[in-house]
Amino acid sequence: MTKINLCYDLIKMFLKSLILRGFKTFADQTQIEFPEEARITAIVGPNGCGKSNLLDATRWALGEDNPRDLRVANLSDIIFAGTASRKPLSLAEVAMVFNNSSNKFALPFSEVAIKRRTFREGESEFFINKNQCRLKDIKELLSDTGLGEGTYSIITQGQVDAILSSKGEERRAVFEEAAGINKYKTRKLSAEKKLISAEQNILRISDLKIEVNEHIITLEGQAKRAKRYLEVQALVKELDLGLSKRLLANILERQKDLFTELEKVKRESSAKKETEEKDLEELTSLKILLRDLGVEIDETLVKLDEEKDRLRDIELDRRFTEGEVRREESVAADLGKKARDILGKIAAIKQELKQTKPGFDLTGTPLASLLEDIIKQLSQLIESLALILASFGKHSVISLSLGRSNEKEEAYKLKREMLEEEVKKIDQEKERNRFALDAHRSQLNNLNTKNEEAKNKRETLTLLSQKKQAKEALSNQIAALEEKIRSEDKIERQTQDEGISLKIALAKLEGEMTAIRDRLSLDYNLSLEELSELPQEIKNVSKAKAEIEEGKLILRSLEPVNLLAIEEFEKEKERLSFVETQLADLNSARENLRSLITEFDLKAEETFMQTMRQLSTIFSETFSRLFVGGEAKITLSPGVSSLDASIDISVRPSGRKWLPLPLLSGGERALSAIAILFSLLKIRPSPFVFLDEVDAALDDANIGRFTEMLETFSQHSQIIVITHNKRTMAVADNIYGVTMEDAGVSKVISMKLAGVAA
Repeated sequence: MTKINLCYDLIKMFLKSLILRGFKTFADQTQIEFPEEARITAIVGPNGCGKSNLLDATRWALGEDNPRDLRVANLSDIIFAGTASRKPLSLAEVAMVFNNSSNKFALPFSEVAIKRRTFREGESEFFINKNQCRLKDIKELLSDTGLGEGTYSIITQGQVDAILSSKGEERRAVFEEAAGINKYKTRKLSAEKKLISAEQNILRISDLKIEVNEHIITLEGQAKRAKRYLEVQALVKELDLGLSKRLLANILERQKDLFTELEKVKRESSAKKETEEKDLEELTSLKILLRDLGVEIDETLVKLDEEKDRLRDIELDRRFTEGEVRREESVAADLGKKARDILGKIAAIKQELKQTKPGFDLTGTPLASLLEDIIKQLSQLIESLALILASFGKHSVISLSLGRSNEKEEAYKLKREMLEEEVKKIDQEKERNRFALDAHRSQLNNLNTKNEEAKNKRETLTLLSQKKQAKEALSNQIAALEEKIRSEDKIERQTQDEGISLKIALAKLEGEMTAIRDRLSLDYNLSLEELSELPQEIKNVSKAKAEIEEGKLILRSLEPVNLLAIEEFEKEKERLSFVETQLADLNSARENLRSLITEFDLKAEETFMQTMRQLSTIFSETFSRLFVGGEAKITLSPGVSSLDASIDISVRPSGRKWLPLPLLSGGERALSAIAILFSLLKIRPSPFVFLDEVDAALDDANIGRFTEMLETFSQHSQIIVITHNKRTMAVADNIYGVTMEDAGVSKVISMKLAGVAA
């Protein structure tokens, strides 16, 4: 029932597709599909087209890292190296997609994709369903699925040759791998290495034990000397600390007295400083008053000078204004007289107009028109002359009684108007003169008033005299106060000198305390505070000093001394105990490793024999199917341990005697090796089997048996076979052809035979 379920799981778990990009000759991305119904897939093509690169890609994706198994010198050689017409690529990538319907992979996905990628720089990446992982994760995922290390999912011509090889160790490696005892051999090898290491450690630990014993003997005497040294040193330390504590107490007492005196001096100095500060403040105030009084005196003097200048300016302005007033009064008198004269002339003209007689009537006389013109011109000339005289301020009565009386009357009227106009101008001038006269009189009154006010300068002179007297008094007061301050300074300096003397005495005591502090820190790593808390007391100082000197002599006699000897002695004793324990543990471990190696040998032998028995039975059945009526057996060399015995394969084709493999024909040998590999697959089944030209040495008759075996195994596993044989191609459900249209670049062409047959 278990075997049936296993086969069912293997059918449900199959390879769906293989995807390559940049791997060896597959420069372009290439995807090969493996449908579930296509149980046998053939990959064909001429030699050198890159068919086996598909098998290398599968091996590499499943975790292979050995360059020899991948048919390259270095792992970087699996990346497409370029051709004459194409540039090389920087990475190679292979992905395998599996159907996980049976949950054979421990992942909650119905489809699992494993991808491996490498770069020319040497970096590699691994993915499970597009999630980056480690190579270790991929190997763990493949374990127990029939695709892990040591399985027969990939069978090459090399494995066939290894079985056919006459060398027993090469043939044996194939069967040991099938039996799965390599893990025991690896563990045994590791245990043997550990056993050798343990024996070496036992020798080294034994030598170390002798060395430690010798060292302990030496350290024991040094440790006793060191203990005596430490005892005397502790006594000297106790006495020295007691003396230091007493000296420190004396210093602190003297320091306290000096602090008291210093505080007293400071208080006196502080009181004197307060008095001096008050005197200085008073002196400063007096100097400020003296300065302000000096400023006031200077301001008063300046004010007196300004007053003097102002009086002089007022007197000059007054005299000038009096002259202006006199001049303007004279001008006013002249204008009045002039106005009166013009008014008299106007009155005379008015009187004359009243007394004017009619002029001559020249009508009808000879040359009458000529005479009239002359009279008109004379009248105009007179009027012009009157205007000119008026402009010069001269008023004359010019009349001409010639002509008609109305013309004369017009002339008088014109003259009167001119005189009246001149009167108006004189009145305006008189008005302006009156305003100016009033202004100058008002200014003169103001100047007289200011002149009276300026006469008060006598009071200012009196005030100035008083301020000078006050200044002299302040100067005397300041001089007395300065003398007092100088006296106080002298006393303060004396007080300061006394304080400095006290501070020097305190500094000396502080120096003594510092010396004690440094010595305590250097010799005993103690502070003064810690010293004061110690219980040591010295009653007799002289006796303590004598004992200290005696102790120092003893210490010098014991020197040099190894103070670390005590600790080293204890450590070496512990070390010896540890070494003895380690030696016992190593002896026990050696016995355990020997037992473990024996156990590994027994398990490996048992597993190998069980596998060989099972393989012999299955191989016999398989051989009889390939060689009808034939028999086969696998035996171990007698008289030798099964783990070291040679493996002999004997066969008896139908009707023939028992023969070893080397005596068979080439085709029979190859078919026998194939029978062994298929038998191994029955023991360690795999979801798919990749065969690389294992049918190359078979003839037509053997090819028929081989294809029948393929069809039988295809019921349980996918079969992918690289072949050149037409009969092998005939049983395939799918055929993929590999070709090189471009030199150095592989390309895959597919054909579904099931569809063609339909």
